[in-house]
Amino acid sequence: MDEAAVKQNAAQDYELNLTDGVRVTASGDPASPVLKRFFEGYDRAFVLPDEREDLSGFETCLALNRTHRLAHGRTQCELVAVLETEGGDLLGGANFLATTIKRAGAPPASVALNYIYVETAARGRGLLRQALSAVRRLAPAALDMASDAPPPALFIEQNDPLRLTSDEYAEDTRHSGLDQVDRLAIWARVGARVVDFPYVQPALSASQQADDGLIYAAIDYPGDAVDAGLLHDHLESFFNISVLKGRAEPPGGAAARQIAALAGRVAPAPLLDMAPALNWLRSGRPTAGFDSFRDLAREARGG
Repeated sequence: MDEAAVKQNAAQDYELNLTDGVRVTASGDPASPVLKRFFEGYDRAFVLPDEREDLSGFETCLALNRTHRLAHGRTQCELVAVLETEGGDLLGGANFLATTIKRAGAPPASVALNYIYVETAARGRGLLRQALSAVRRLAPAALDMASDAPPPALFIEQNDPLRLTSDEYAEDTRHSGLDQVDRLAIWARVGARVVDFPYVQPALSASQQADDGLIYAAIDYPGDAVDAGLLHDHLESFFNISVLKGRAEPPGGAAARQIAALAGRVAPAPLLDMAPALNWLRSGRPTAGFDSFRDLAREARGG
């Protein structure tokens, strides 16, 4: 199979061959063995209580492919994917929601990269870039778009080192083997920039809390700001499918507040380079005056 070609095996099952013998298998079916395989690595990679899904949460999201594919007047598809060697060893995984976008001048699709991980033993091989490449190829296929369509806009949540408690910072760093600042630097090298928008992740379930300790970032976005309409449509789909899983949010919840703010917004959301803020943190300069990494990135870009 050609490296760039996505092979569709069934209505919601896909395969893709990457370089160096890396094989990608993806599915939007909650009963697929791909989900169980993805969850094996996911369960090792994510530990903070308000960021974690249990297996049933993923099953619920994937089941919405049958009922919410055309919700909000857009096409949506949620997938889980695993990267493996030709011998079947797990290298990493990704879970994402792809959404068509119909905004003039904007990319034709967006991707909420809900979770992505590289197995500890497989790090240092460029697998993050390969996983991102796979997501960019799988998303158009899942949305029935042409294979030569412009690439989708990619968005991802990141831990905010200025919002984590000291215990959360230490636990996540210990478990992942990556310091929070080093992790952001990795993402900056693959093109991530901070979306200058006061993002809050709504609660993933009734037993969890909304999470305001996150950075929202765009990866290799074309331009210096994200169109407000695109961000509105993207987050509306992401919140309703990947986060709320089709259930109604309590009145005045975090999702409704953000969608309403974007519906009334004309100005695009600027994108802030991470590197100046990361240099600030590494230099030991004081951060007490900054409520978030986003605030620091806005200040640090001026020098």
